[in-house]
Amino acid sequence: MYILVDKKTGGVYAVKDETIEERVVQLFCEEDDAERYHGYLIANDYKRELSVMEVEEEAVKENCASFGYQYTIIKHDQIVLPPDDLT
Repeated sequence: MYILVDKKTGGVYAVKDETIEERVVQLFCEEDDAERYHGYLIANDYKRELSVMEVEEEAVKENCASFGYQYTIIKHDQIVLPPDDLT
């Protein structure tokens, strides 16, 4: 699994889901999909410098539970785009 992390702080990138008012960590099954999403963020002038990191799925799930974040798994046949509001 792959996630995006902040190069400076090591913090995990999470999308704010307005419908449930929580942060959602995206777990990508394929590295190429994580890289593509990262490219979309760059194209949309996302300010933080991110990198793609390979992780163990269970470790991310445990951390999400500890910090009150949700998570979602992005499978190889799914395309996700960053939200319009990247704050």
